[in-house]
Amino acid sequence: MIIDIFPHLISERAADFMGQRVGYYGDKQSYWPRNNADPEIRLRHMDDYGVDMQALNQSTPFLMGLNAEDAAELCRISNDDNYKLCKTYPDRFVNVCMISLFDMDGAMKELDRSINELDCRGVTLSSNQNGKGLDSPEFFPFYEKVVENDLPILIHPVNWESYPLVDMFEGWRMMHIFGWPFDSTQAVWRLIFGGVFDRFPTMKIVMHHLGGMLPFYARRVEVNFEKFLSDKLPKHISEYWPHLYGDTAVDGTVAAYPCGYAFFGPDRMVFATDYPFGLGDGHGFIRDNLEGVKAMDIPDEDMNKILGENAKRLLKID
Repeated sequence: MIIDIFPHLISERAADFMGQRVGYYGDKQSYWPRNNADPEIRLRHMDDYGVDMQALNQSTPFLMGLNAEDAAELCRISNDDNYKLCKTYPDRFVNVCMISLFDMDGAMKELDRSINELDCRGVTLSSNQNGKGLDSPEFFPFYEKVVENDLPILIHPVNWESYPLVDMFEGWRMMHIFGWPFDSTQAVWRLIFGGVFDRFPTMKIVMHHLGGMLPFYARRVEVNFEKFLSDKLPKHISEYWPHLYGDTAVDGTVAAYPCGYAFFGPDRMVFATDYPFGLGDGHGFIRDNLEGVKAMDIPDEDMNKILGENAKRLLKID
């Protein structure tokens, strides 16, 4: 069974809502194919490559530039439309709800609604919340309810305050290509050093783009921890790695998959595509990520875990 844990659905209502507001994407709707909302096209792309299920979620960069009220409304629209497609095709889609933490009262209400009304199997959060780190104590009640309901948190990277050399538009998209994986890394760094994992020991985090910088720099992290930071945590930093899962959405970069496999192992690596972004109305990312994963020389049992069994367990798919 192949389960894509991190594809995106941009519904017509969500696209229209964003088109009326000045945000990160604004009216630049060439960023994604509008026909991604057509279930027949989406299912055909899945069937072409043997993808059995998608865990539908929204892309959190859509929240950038929005005020708290508009961000909350976009979450509601997206979560409702995702759920509608899940109800129509229950054997092909499950719902992962996007939630903005810009306003915590609204976030708690949307989380409660998602759990009780929308068959939520996980929550998607931005790697920072308008510049606030994910270790901010005001977010702890949210995490408490997430953990209480045994939901994985899928972290999607977004922009951060930078300098002109890595500006999104003046720096030839360096923020998008390299800055976003960095922000995924800082998000988890703060969850570790901010004591969030110690406070919530059963918390599970899915890192988009195969763990950002952590797999490649894991030993560099551990050496610096042992030399400079060992008094900052109650246990060795490597003991926090089991909280982390890495998805395979690295656009087909063949060398990245074995690196992620070495860090996460067969039980914490999950297949993902970032559909419908990419070439060819999005199906290019399905093809390239699937080919990259299958190119790894690993046991069949491990391959099956990565392609579907791990996501099946995380999302409680029967």
